[in-house]
Amino acid sequence: MTNVLDQAAVERLAEQAIGHYGWLLIAAFVALMGKDVLFNFVQGLIVYWGSDFSNDEILYISGRQARVIRLGLTSTTFFMTDRETKMLVPNSQLKQLTIEKKLPLNGGECYLPKGSELGAMRVEVVGKKK
Repeated sequence: MTNVLDQAAVERLAEQAIGHYGWLLIAAFVALMGKDVLFNFVQGLIVYWGSDFSNDEILYISGRQARVIRLGLTSTTFFMTDRETKMLVPNSQLKQLTIEKKLPLNGGECYLPKGSELGAMRVEVVGKKK
């Protein structure tokens, strides 16, 4: 008979603990599980509303040419032109990639042209007269 009473007491104690503190356990579980989802969503908003990338833009990821296929709220899709494969990257991991982008030329001319490319450059020495 004492065995039955002990089992009932344990069940009652467990029921009281879950009743009083069960919401805290559930809230902690939801917070831990939702943290990554929320973080990816915020990173997606930053990438989506930012002007760093746009669809159909040509980039270089770690030296490999890639084209941006889709900017999403949780991930970005690239088409790798050298292997003709698709690469899906979570937006939270974009900052870990080495991404390069060619900038447009200034007015269609090179900023610092090489002498052999555009011919000899005229050099003028300006100095004080004695």
